Formats: sequence, structure tokens, C-alpha cells
Amino acid sequence: MNIKFEDKVHRLWLLGTLPDSWETFKMLVSNSAPNGAITMDLAKSSVLNEEMRRKSQGPSQSEVLVTEKRGRSKNRGPKNRDRSKSKSNRFVDVECYHYGQNGHIKKYCR
Repeated sequence: MNIKFEDKVHRLWLLGTLPDSWETFKMLVSNSAPNGAITMDLAKSSVLNEEMRRKSQGPSQSEVLVTEKRGRSKNRGPKNRDRSKSKSNRFVDVECYHYGQNGHIKKYCR
């Protein structure tokens, strides 16, 4: 069974199967072609050149930053130690909707 596809279908398939990290490259190739139409040979060579460039460049800066920022910070300091406050201090100015008294809310009514 021999099915032959047009060049346009091959180009769309080639660019469409590239990963999301290549989105900028796909837009660049699509927009840089004269008259908006690139040949299959140009698409292939562009993809191969970009792949070689990315391999020789090593990991991208964003990948390096992600791996550096994993884990807990070593200098966490005492800034979050007073997180828990007593319930009585939080509702000093609040009026209870159930009884109308100040200092608590209906959820904590007795």
C-alpha cells in the first residue's frame, strides 16, 4: 500500500511532532519562509541544525535553575515561628452572628 502525501502535509507533521520546548523554533521556521511556504528539505535541515545546536549547548538555563531550587532552604530563619495565634486574640473585634456578643464567632459558640 503506497500512500504519498504532499510536501505540505510532511512539513506540518514534522513541525507538529516537535516537543513544546521547541515552540519558539516552530514559530521562527514558519514565519521566516519566503511567501509563507517552506520546503521539506528546508524544514528537515532546520530541525537537524537546531537539534545539533541544542545538544552542543547542554542543558538550558531554565532546567539548571529548576534543579538548583529543589529542596528546603538551609537558611529558613525564625520568621514563621509565630504562625499559630490563640483563638481569643483573633476575634476581639468580631461580633457573633448567633448571640451578638463580641469576641467570638458562631462557629465557636458554646
